Order: sequence, then structure tokens, then C-alpha cells
Amino acid sequence: MKKIGILAFIALLTMSFSVMAQDTARQKTTSREMKWTAAQRAEQMAKQLDLTAEQKEQVEKVLEKQDAQRAKQMATAREMRETQQATREEMRAERQKQIEANDAELEQIIGKEKMDQWKAIRAERMKNMRNGNGMKGNRPKAGL
Repeated sequence: MKKIGILAFIALLTMSFSVMAQDTARQKTTSREMKWTAAQRAEQMAKQLDLTAEQKEQVEKVLEKQDAQRAKQMATAREMRETQQATREEMRAERQKQIEANDAELEQIIGKEKMDQWKAIRAERMKNMRNGNGMKGNRPKAGL
């Protein structure tokens, strides 16, 4: 009887370690892979839209500006959330205004045709992310 109890304890202990290892591996890849730099995003756009080097450089500057705006917006959102001054709809409206302004600025650089193409790519990516498929192959390599 003691042997069965000891074997059951060892089996449970072994299974708990394997479950914990799987959870930490998933968390590490998710947080690391989701952090794209402006340069990586500009490179991806350049590949997908066949942009010139000058356009890519300008797009990278716009994306860097977007990152700074987004960081500022996130800090403001945290403050507002803490004091409960804003609703979700207000935050979404503000974000939508920023997206439209950024899209207009990008359109001036890359042109309407490529901007329409970029919007389609972005919409498809968002659809995939909402369905839990991630970005499938659009992630930068770890060495970049």
C-alpha cells in the first residue's frame, strides 16, 4: 500500500513540474514577440508594400512618433483609469483620431494605392489576432 501511495505522489509531482514549465514558456514567447520596434515595423511594411529606401525611412520616423504618442496615451490612460475620469468610449475615440491622423501622414509618404494595400494587410492581421491566430510568419526573427 505504501508503494502505491509513493508512486502516486511521484507521478503528481512530476506532472505538476511539466505543467508549470509549459506555462512559463508560453508567457515568455508572447511578451517577447509582441514588442516590435519602429524599425522592424517599417522593414515589414517596406517588404510588403515594396517601398523605396526614402519612403521606408520616412515611415520609420512616423512609426517612432506613433510609439511616443502611444506611450504618452498609455500613461494618460493609466492616470485617468486611476481617477476614473474617462470611459472606454472616450479612449477609443481618442485612439481612432490618432490612427486617422497617422494614416493620413503615412498616405502622404507612400501614396493612396499603397496605403489602401497597407490598410487591407492591417485589417487581415487584426482579424487573425482576434481569431487567436497571431500574426503567422509576420514576426521579426529573434536576431533582428
